[in-house]
Amino acid sequence: MFAEKHYPDALVPEQLDAYLEQGWYRMGQSIFTTHFLCFGEQFYSAVWIRLALQDHAFSKSMRKLLRRNGAQFRTEFRRSKINSEQERLYQRYRSNFPGVLAPTLRESLHDGEDLNLYHTWSVQVYDGARLIATSFFDIGHNSAASIMGIYDPDYSRHSLGFYTMLCEVAFCQQNKLSFFYPGYVVPGYPRFDYKARIGQVDYFHLPTRSWIPFASLAPDEIPINKMEQKLQVLQAVMKKQGIPTQLLYYPLFEANLFAFWQTDYFDFPVFLLCYPKDKSDAYTVVVFDVRDHAYHLLECVPLDDLMFYVNDSYTSLFDRRRFFLDLIVVKERLLHTPNPEYLPVVLMGLALSRRLK
Repeated sequence: MFAEKHYPDALVPEQLDAYLEQGWYRMGQSIFTTHFLCFGEQFYSAVWIRLALQDHAFSKSMRKLLRRNGAQFRTEFRRSKINSEQERLYQRYRSNFPGVLAPTLRESLHDGEDLNLYHTWSVQVYDGARLIATSFFDIGHNSAASIMGIYDPDYSRHSLGFYTMLCEVAFCQQNKLSFFYPGYVVPGYPRFDYKARIGQVDYFHLPTRSWIPFASLAPDEIPINKMEQKLQVLQAVMKKQGIPTQLLYYPLFEANLFAFWQTDYFDFPVFLLCYPKDKSDAYTVVVFDVRDHAYHLLECVPLDDLMFYVNDSYTSLFDRRRFFLDLIVVKERLLHTPNPEYLPVVLMGLALSRRLK
C-alpha cells in the first residue's frame, strides 16, 4: 500500500528504527506512511529523507546560526513531558500558523492521552525566563525522528524552527546515533524544503526501497510525475486504437489511513478510467506503479464507508471533470505489463467478453 497506518500498543527502540528505515513517521501515538499529498487541487509526491550522521558536518551558515542563537538564548535538552508553558507557546504558534493544527499540543503529540509510546526528547529555547521555542524528537536504537517544532511568532526573525532542528541533529551526533529523519519533502511545494537544508540527505527510493542521494532525484523520477507521464503515453496509445479514456485524479487515495473497513482500498492518486463501465457498475482503470515500472489493469467497485460521509464538504471542492470522487476498492487485479501497446488489445478482448456474457 502507498498509505498505511499502524496503532502499536508498545514500541521498542529497534522497532522505531525499522519503521523509519521504511519511510514511516509518527502521527500522534500511531505511526504511518504515505507517498502522495494533495494541497488544494494539486497532487504531489511525499519524498521521505534522512541524514546520515557519522560523517555529517554543519555548513558555515548553520554553524553561524547555532553560535548566534546559542549566545543570545539559553538552550536545554530534556526528556519530553508536556507542560502548561509549552501549551501556551503552542497556542501562540497555532494562532499564526497558515494551516490546520490540532487544538492542543497534547492532542498533536499524544492524541490527548498522558501516555507516550515513544522515547521523546525536547529542545527548549529561552530568552531569559521566557520559553520562545521548543521542538520534539523521538529516539530509537540508532536513529531519531524530528516530530514538531514550534516558536513564538515575536521571534520569527531568529529562524528558531530551523535552529531547534539543527540542535536535534547535534544532540543525535553527540549520542552516536546513525541516522536523523526530518520527515518528508514535497518537490514543487517549497513549504517543506527547509528539511533538506540540514545537510546531504538521502531519500527513500520506492522501486528499490533503499536510500539514495536526494541530489540525484530528477524531476521525471518523482513518483507523481512519472505516473502522469506514463499514463499520458498510454492514453495516446488508447486513442489510436479508438478506446476512450479519461485521466483522473483521486483525492481519496489515503483511504487506508482513515477509513473504517479493512479492505483493498484503491490508493493511487491518478489513473486512466476506461469506458464504458460494465453492467455490474465496476470501473475498469489503469494505473502506473512506480514500484515495479508496470501498468496495472484493475477492476474497481464503489464502497459505502460511513467514515467517509463526513468528507462531503471536502470532495465538493473538486471538479468532477478532473477528479474521481467516489470511494472505490479493488475488486480484481486483471493484469500488469510494462508495455503500453499491449493494454488496448487486452481491453478490447475484455469488452468483447463482457458483451457476450
